[in-house]
Amino acid sequence: MIKTLLNQIPRYAEENGDFYSASRQELTKALCSEKNVSEEVAQNTIDLIENLLDTLAVLNPDDLKKGEWCFISFPAQLLAMSLLTAMSNKNARFFDKKFWNTRDISNSQKDEQRSVLKYVENQRVTHGLSEKNEPIRHIYVAWGIIKLDDKILLYQREDTQKRFDKSAGDYGLIGGRLNQTDMKSLQGNMKECLQILQSDMTVNNAEILKESLFNTLKRELKEEAGLEFETHYTFEKWLTLEPYYQVQGAAPNHAYTKYHFEISQIKLTLKGYLSLQHRIKTDENLVWFSIDEVIASKRTDGKIAYLKAIVEHFKNNSAELSKKFNTIPNSFEASYLYQSKRENDYALTVPATNEDKILFGFKGKEKPLGISLTEKQLTILLGLAVHGRGFEFENPTTGIIFHPNGWIEIDENNLLANELRELSVLFLRLKAIIESQDDCFFRLSVIPQVIHFDDHYFNLSFGKLNGQGNNTDAILARKEITTAFGTVPEAKEKVTISLELANGLRNLILIETAADNDEAIRIQDNCKTAFTNAARLLGLKSLVRHQNGMMKFCIAVSH
Repeated sequence: MIKTLLNQIPRYAEENGDFYSASRQELTKALCSEKNVSEEVAQNTIDLIENLLDTLAVLNPDDLKKGEWCFISFPAQLLAMSLLTAMSNKNARFFDKKFWNTRDISNSQKDEQRSVLKYVENQRVTHGLSEKNEPIRHIYVAWGIIKLDDKILLYQREDTQKRFDKSAGDYGLIGGRLNQTDMKSLQGNMKECLQILQSDMTVNNAEILKESLFNTLKRELKEEAGLEFETHYTFEKWLTLEPYYQVQGAAPNHAYTKYHFEISQIKLTLKGYLSLQHRIKTDENLVWFSIDEVIASKRTDGKIAYLKAIVEHFKNNSAELSKKFNTIPNSFEASYLYQSKRENDYALTVPATNEDKILFGFKGKEKPLGISLTEKQLTILLGLAVHGRGFEFENPTTGIIFHPNGWIEIDENNLLANELRELSVLFLRLKAIIESQDDCFFRLSVIPQVIHFDDHYFNLSFGKLNGQGNNTDAILARKEITTAFGTVPEAKEKVTISLELANGLRNLILIETAADNDEAIRIQDNCKTAFTNAARLLGLKSLVRHQNGMMKFCIAVSH
């Protein structure tokens, strides 16, 4: 019947633009007489072919309204004849028999498939006559938001890992699309599973889809971030996006798609937080974006945040989107057992020898803790204090993983782990200055700024105290600190001070002065202004302080 139509369809001249039309009635009559079929069969055939040719936009629409077939141009006629000729020949195809295979094919073959689908679908959507084109692909996506310190964790999308330079590429929220393995309630019924998965969400299938998306989120968080549900995190629903439409898809799976997004807020456990921090150090696909960078869709280094579905949900209103992101609580709060609104309320001083006392309490009112430490226990406490301050170890002890916020991780069978457990028990009656979790995570649970080291570790030296000029250099130095976790090398900070202050400090060293002496108080105030930052960086509490009613210079001095 198609071969018969090929002989009956109208023609368009290759040159000079001459053409003629053929009526639908003439074409129907030709099929009836030459193929001996009923008028109904012939009419159905004509309707089907006409719909196909009209979809290809090769027929003149004005003539179609009159019941006539007329090609728009000679190339349009060629396309119609190419299609009909292929349909009339069982051995004719537009592609190689294996063109659409997706197993074990090269990226270039996938790109060819993608190019064909992308072109066809873009043309269909762009030139569709209906107000709303129908998607032929439905994707259900589970995303998880991990937020820390006003930054959102993004993961490089799988398709852009292959198609773009790693330094650029597109980054989205951790998560991914629902697949049939996530639909656990339908395992064993693959037909129903795929039918629901590739259909729009309805009242009848919504419950199964949403339940399955929880499984998707768990799977993707494990695959992309190494996080185990409940052990590392819990989650709760944050936002269901308005359906998002786009001609898109990973690799060759490219078509006009309707995306359904369920976004959950991730709440990390301590174990999950520390595990994630370790994973981020080794996985370049995981990248932090500030909220402003997410909204701007780009970091300064060129990395792109691809979250158009969220942006469109908020009608491209950056202010509303920013407000929504900022209301999300942090996925983990690294709060310390001793933490107040004023960061310097507490002070902790770790001694240099086990014969000295640990000082702890409200600043200026610290008291010795009634704890006697062995030499080994003191080196462990020093290690926790050093890591709590963020100082780097030289040749760190093997078997210890150093995490942010003062945490260390050590195998529970390690001998040092047993000593850490004993030390934490020793501190229990002090409301656990040493915090432990799961017998393998430990930290000194006070904020870093209040951890100080014994005066014994520090030394101050001056430059010239006489001669021209009004200023001189002072070098505040910290000696090497040996701990159970490794050695912390010596460090120095140079401070430029006035000669007047330098000489005043020297006099304070040589002559005992009452704490209420006006000159001594002035020197102390000037000393705080000049040395506070250097002392903070090195872990020194202060150079000058009150002691037994006297103003005392606390550390060694060299010239």
